[in-house]
Amino acid sequence: MRKLHAVAVGAAAVGLGITAVVVPSAASASSEHDNCAAGMHAAVVEDNAAYNARDPERYEAVLNPKMIFFYDGNVTYGRDAIMANAKRDFTVPGWVWQTTILSETMYGCTSGIAVLDAHSVNASKGTDVHFSVAMTMVREHGKWTVGMDTVHRLN
Repeated sequence: MRKLHAVAVGAAAVGLGITAVVVPSAASASSEHDNCAAGMHAAVVEDNAAYNARDPERYEAVLNPKMIFFYDGNVTYGRDAIMANAKRDFTVPGWVWQTTILSETMYGCTSGIAVLDAHSVNASKGTDVHFSVAMTMVREHGKWTVGMDTVHRLN
C-alpha cells in the first residue's frame, strides 16, 4: 500500500507541475571536489612539464590570458608578454626545470594555490638555481589555467 501511495503522490505532484529538488549526497559532493582537485593538480603538473619540455604550445595552453607573473619585485602582465619571456628562456641550452609540489589548496572548484619547490639545473654550467613558487590556479569555462605565478629566488 505504501508503494501505491508514494506513486499516487508522485503522479499528483507531476500533474501539478511540482518538481523535485535533488540534493547531492555527501559522496557526490566529495567526488566533485576530488574531480576539481585532480583537474587543478593536472594543470599544475602540465604547466611545469611543458615549461621543462620547452614546448611553447603546451605551455601557452595552460596559461590564463590575463596571467600575472611576479618574480622578485618584477611584474609581467598577460600571457603574450609571459610567453615572450618563456620563449627566450627556451633558447638557453642545457637547463632542466625540476619541481616538487609541496601543497595544493582548493577554494571551491574555481580557484586554488599550489606551492612548489623548484630548481633550474644546468649541469653543463654546474648551476642549480633554487626557487620557491606559488601558483594561483583559476578554473574558467571548465578549464584550469595558471592565473598568477609568484616566484622567489632562494639562492
